[in-house]
Amino acid sequence: MKNKIALFIFLTSAITSFAQTDKDDRKQEIRDNTQERQTAAKEKVDYNLFHRQMLGLKEYTDERKKIPALQKASKMSVKIVAYIDSVDDPGDGATNKTLTGYISENVGDNSVNVYEVTYDRVAKKIIAVKSTGETSDIEQDDNSGNKGEKKTTVKKSKGDDDDDDDDADKPTKTKSKKDNEDN
Repeated sequence: MKNKIALFIFLTSAITSFAQTDKDDRKQEIRDNTQERQTAAKEKVDYNLFHRQMLGLKEYTDERKKIPALQKASKMSVKIVAYIDSVDDPGDGATNKTLTGYISENVGDNSVNVYEVTYDRVAKKIIAVKSTGETSDIEQDDNSGNKGEKKTTVKKSKGDDDDDDDDADKPTKTKSKKDNEDN
């Protein structure tokens, strides 16, 4: 009988101690999960705040003003996009104090980062906006054409028959000298 009572006391104490450690482990897991969710929520807030601040930049609005001219020159869809580079972010907001974002110009299939923007997570504001120096090919063509030469337009009267003569005088890049002599 004493053996049964001793065995019962031993099993009861073992079960209660086992239940206590399991409960403590579950509480610790819940705390860890809560902390992970809180850091994820803080990061999400940082990303959203940074993106909104990028959309309010003067540089972003200046690029948006160029859209009609670029669409006219390229005859393709043009988009100005602000995005955040989260690839190099280790996932822990405490270790990485800054975020990097870009203002990008998408013309058709070509994408060019026009500005690089740095955001300070501690101060909760944009600390640097620097131009990358990259421009789309269409924008380069427009800028080089406007700087070197001025375009002049000559109005012709309706009775002019010189339109056909202008085409014959212009050499093309694909024809060789022999082809030009034959014509």
